[in-house]
Order: sequence, then structure tokens, then C-alpha cells
Amino acid sequence: MSDCIDIDLVANAGVLVRGGGLGLLVDGMHDQDGHPFSRVGAGDMARMGRAEGLFERLDYLLFTHEHPDHFTPDLVVEHLERRPVKGVFLPAPAKDPAGRDRLVRALDERGVPHWTMGPEPGRTRTVSPEPGLSVTAIGTRHMGKQFQDVRNDCLLVSLMGMNLLFTGDADHVPEYYEEALQGVDLDAAFVNPIFYHNPSGQGIIDDIFRPMEVVIYHMPAPGEDPFHLVFTVKRALERYARPDMPVHVLDAADPHVNICPAVL
Repeated sequence: MSDCIDIDLVANAGVLVRGGGLGLLVDGMHDQDGHPFSRVGAGDMARMGRAEGLFERLDYLLFTHEHPDHFTPDLVVEHLERRPVKGVFLPAPAKDPAGRDRLVRALDERGVPHWTMGPEPGRTRTVSPEPGLSVTAIGTRHMGKQFQDVRNDCLLVSLMGMNLLFTGDADHVPEYYEEALQGVDLDAAFVNPIFYHNPSGQGIIDDIFRPMEVVIYHMPAPGEDPFHLVFTVKRALERYARPDMPVHVLDAADPHVNICPAVL
């Protein structure tokens, strides 16, 4: 359906968003080691560079934070050498700036618009790069005590009159979202398994996000689940499932979802 938005899993929390004649890749260029999550395969990276298949349109690149399972700056530089993009949304700088500096230089040399988002927790920054598309970064911190110094942008993508919220690895702290999402009608909220499983996360979904649909992403690859996330999600769905709020699990077994306008 042309009035729907197509969402396709790339790897981990990497998704391709297609709608309104645009392709937006969220957290979808990463191939580093040192973590137990899926990497973007060389085949998909090659198809991105050749504009093949799902990646025929690849206009904007968006990143929630600078962890290696979400963002490899050097991989973005390599992609820019093969194919132009309309713009890149960057998160707050990480502690190791070398790769990011190379990327920013490459963007500047090619005249590619780029925006560093990374607002303070609870604050927002909105960029509207072209008619029909706006991206709002909602400042949060990464979940987990060991990552509280890591900023994570929740990315509110407004496309074709619909609002999609990609939370990345944002912590389940209500104060981050209350003011930022006041008056915003979410068509879909994308959350990771821990956010969905946590009672505070559920409270935020029910009382602040209030989306038409929920999509659980950042799922492990088959046979690679050291944190038992598949079991965690199964139990959480049994506990929290609501008939008025459909939940999709975006994983290798079911890598595609359509987000369609609400029928009044």
C-alpha cells in the first residue's frame, strides 16, 4: 500500500524505513567486533553501495548513539565513496573521536548536509531537511548503569504524516519523554527487548508513548542469544500484550513490518 511505510530489518537495531519516495537507514551501518550483537553483512553493505534491492533509495542515514553495534563511522565513509546521500544525522560525540572526525571531513568534502543532534536528556532538536520529512532527536541516556555517560538520541521520524519513534538503547526514565512527546501521536514506537520487558518501560509505553503499534527490535540472530532475549520477549509478551496495541517482533524470522495510517 503506497500510503504505508515499509520497515525492514538490516541487523540488530538497524532498520531501513521506506516511504514517500525516500529511504532512511537508522543505525544500519556497523560491522565492528567486541560485542555479542549482529553486524551488518558485507552483502548488504555492497547492495547499499550499488542501490540494489531494498536499498534502491538510501537518502538519509540516522544514528542513535556511537556504540559499535549501532554505528561504525568508517563504514559510512566507505559508503559515501560509492554513493551519495542527502544527509546524515549524527549522535552526540563519543569518547574516541577519530572515526567520527574522518566521517565529518568526508561529509564536508562532499558537501553532504549533516547534523549533530545529541540534545541534553529531556531536551529536543528538530531538523526538517525537506518537505514531508522531519527528524526530532529526544535526548536520553543509554540504559544500564555502566553506560550512563553515553547519550542516546531517541529519533522521532515524521514521514508521510506518520510519526515513528526509534528509541535505540534509551533508558526507561519517564522524564526524558514526558515534555518531548506531549501532544505527539505516535503511529509506532520501536523499543529494545529490555525496554519492553521492564515495568518502567511498559509504563512509558502505556502512559507517554501511547503508540498505535509497538515494534520490538534489537533482537539477537538465530543461535546467538547470550542474554536470553528471545525468552525475555516471549515472557514479556505473555505478561503485557494488549489487544488494542499490536506488538511486532522484528527479527530474522519476521524481518518486515508495514506501518499504515490509522483508520478513523
